[in-house]
Amino acid sequence: MNFIKTNNTEVITQLRSELYQKLTAPIDAMWEQLYIASSQHYLIEIDHKTIGYCCVNSEKCLLQLFLLEKFNSKMEHVITTLIDSELITSARLSSSEPISFNTCLSLSKTVKTNTFCFEHTNTKLDFDPTLQLELLTSDDIPAVKSFLKEQVGMDDTFGYTENLVSRKEIFIVKEADIIIATSECRISDSQPEIADLGIIVNRDFQGKGIATKVLQMQVNRVLEVNRKPICSTTLENVAARKAIEKSGFYCTNIIFDMRFYVNK
Repeated sequence: MNFIKTNNTEVITQLRSELYQKLTAPIDAMWEQLYIASSQHYLIEIDHKTIGYCCVNSEKCLLQLFLLEKFNSKMEHVITTLIDSELITSARLSSSEPISFNTCLSLSKTVKTNTFCFEHTNTKLDFDPTLQLELLTSDDIPAVKSFLKEQVGMDDTFGYTENLVSRKEIFIVKEADIIIATSECRISDSQPEIADLGIIVNRDFQGKGIATKVLQMQVNRVLEVNRKPICSTTLENVAARKAIEKSGFYCTNIIFDMRFYVNK
């Protein structure tokens, strides 16, 4: 068995589209566009035939693994080979990918919850019409980048905000020159029925129900264009989880951190 580093997006895209058809829940956009997209991709080969692919980050953490259906019986062999060759020491996978997830779970020594992923009841909500949620403009980009770094430690040096502005997928709540909150409404290119919502509220304005109000507005925005809203939050962010659930979302899958024993 060989793991071949690749940048062949055409082959990966085809294999990934097959994976997406088998997921039990939509994939989170942050994981898809930031973590998985920036990882090293490998084609998995047996006897010079491609049987699937995997994605591994710089910390030797497995982020995605897919095998063609007729090779699913080899899933444990693939993962143990990755472990034994020290290509991976851990996995961070969603329960929505049951074959790779369950196999990694059975081989893991420790398991920790990382992220809760939510889908929506797909019913429109009443919302506060006085809340001014506006599209972000290019003039706001420097201030928003500073806001992201200050509030969540995200150092956007790779054009993330610019891309969202160009796609008209990032919104802002301001009071004078103070950013109260930013909210993303990402229309998925890879999942035609899905739109992914996100929100960051200024620490000085948290606890006032702003996150819930913004999410309710964004849910209606998504439903009006016949998409299904999804969102996610980490284990530690209890307040965000409450706001998400108040806005009609329910948890459909969880991303777990799993660590393996590595044979030296």
